[in-house]
Amino acid sequence: MLNINQVFLSGNVVADAELRYTKTGKPVLTFRMATNKYIKEQETTQYHNIVCWVDAELYSGLRKGDFVAVAGELRSRSYEDKKGEKRYVTEVVAQNLTYGLKQNESQSNFDGYGEEEEKIPF
Repeated sequence: MLNINQVFLSGNVVADAELRYTKTGKPVLTFRMATNKYIKEQETTQYHNIVCWVDAELYSGLRKGDFVAVAGELRSRSYEDKKGEKRYVTEVVAQNLTYGLKQNESQSNFDGYGEEEEKIPF
């Protein structure tokens, strides 16, 4: 059986990206982005948590309002908050990220991937 876990998103960064370092010094970039969908002239917006381990320092310049295209995989994890309660989060772990584009240029970044489908605690 073939299992595929691939996510392709394009949209706008909703808050400046945050670059952090693990205890071993590995950089990790996190940010939230919004994607929009239009159905019968009605817009719906979804928000996505993005985690970038690959070239995290390179992408640390992402700012609120930047248009970004992300290819990656969907992951879910749990953590314990400050009150000791178990929380769950689903995020996209970016494998490829492109920014500095205009909104109508994003689709060309996913050529070869197939057809396009309709603050994180540490």
